[in-house]
Amino acid sequence: MALRETLVSLSILGEEDLAALKGCLNRVAPEDVAVVLGDLDTEERLAIFKALPSVESRATVLEETDQQTRSDLLEGLSEEERSAVIGEMPVDDLVDALDELSEAEQERIISDLEEEEAEDVRELRQYEPDSAGGMMTSEFLAAPLGATSGEALATIQGNLNAEVISYVYVISAKGQLKGVVSIRDLLKAHPETAVEEYMETDIVKVEVETDREEVAAVVDKYNLPVIPVVDSSGSIRGIVTFDDVLDAVQDEHSEDMLRMAGTTAIHPYYEPIYMGVAKRLPFLLVTLTGCIGVLLVQERFKELITLPGLMLMVLPIVHLISGLSGNVAVVTSTVFVRGLATGEIYPGRISRAVWQELLIGLLIGLVIAVLVGLVLSLFFQEKYGSDIILVVVCGLFASIAWAATIGALVPVFCRRFGIDPAIASGPFVTITVDISASFIFLLFVLLMLSDAVPAAG
Repeated sequence: MALRETLVSLSILGEEDLAALKGCLNRVAPEDVAVVLGDLDTEERLAIFKALPSVESRATVLEETDQQTRSDLLEGLSEEERSAVIGEMPVDDLVDALDELSEAEQERIISDLEEEEAEDVRELRQYEPDSAGGMMTSEFLAAPLGATSGEALATIQGNLNAEVISYVYVISAKGQLKGVVSIRDLLKAHPETAVEEYMETDIVKVEVETDREEVAAVVDKYNLPVIPVVDSSGSIRGIVTFDDVLDAVQDEHSEDMLRMAGTTAIHPYYEPIYMGVAKRLPFLLVTLTGCIGVLLVQERFKELITLPGLMLMVLPIVHLISGLSGNVAVVTSTVFVRGLATGEIYPGRISRAVWQELLIGLLIGLVIAVLVGLVLSLFFQEKYGSDIILVVVCGLFASIAWAATIGALVPVFCRRFGIDPAIASGPFVTITVDISASFIFLLFVLLMLSDAVPAAG
């Protein structure tokens, strides 16, 4: 907050105190400036960004800030300024920044890059952003198979543009990944020793098409700071570093949480109001459809609901069951979405996980149904009688158990058909459970009290 207020105050002074603003920025990490810029309006962002002391610091700010701020900054720069800043970014971040520009300007900037870097950019752009290929950088250290330690060191000397310099990947003449050796081992080894003698050949790697959630799961499982990315032939195409994995995990987490809340926005506070409406309204319309479904169920059973002695009991219990069942379903689906995302629930474990959630739902339903039954027996026994209380207990138990089952199965089916399971944990699960739980309870009332309500249904 203090940094934001200081930078804004200095930027407002304009040319009169530009030196003071630059002096302040000299003492502040670009990463901190990147966070602050997201809270400012477009003019303040651009004024502070242009006052940064170097092209390198500007490039760092572009890498670390949010997408909307990056887009605003790039739009406010001249073509020459854009080219200079983007050219200083790592290749993988450079590709992300290019997406904010027009096709013509993208090609112009790429043509201004060195030939090797331009080829790397064009290669990375062909991969999906959510894949390992879209996350990776092509700047890594490599040594040819058969090289000695001294030759490997000579190969990488002066080639320190790589994003990670702690590992050297050993590749064949065809580019296939054969092993990996740490810089430490290279420095310790005798110059004439072949790298094959101490390189690791059992390499943990991912393919270019691997989804970023799977990449994150592999990195987490093996505690890797960097992981190589290979194509179908086994040739290394790049590496994914831990910071890129962390960014991907944060994006996935934000995306899942917001979708579960009923919106597709990733940075809702940096978007125009109309975008917020456009991204939230479809989910709310789905919820509205569910409410209409509940009304239709109640209309189907209206003769039953309006019977003397039942109306005052049935309607409150229907709302109680809908609320409890919806909460149970959302909790269950959230657990499943997280388990599927982290790999804790894998294909061979799905049946066991669903069965476990069903048992949990049965026990929760039993406890809640018994508690409700006791309350009704203590305070409403004379008013409703044992038969109606028993119906409430059985209907509540069945509805909650069913909700737990739905909460577990819907994310599984979504994953099976290529739909993001996070969507299933929002309005879709809620409305499904609201309709079905109401129907189940009213069906129990109809069946168990059929003698008392012969005209119903």
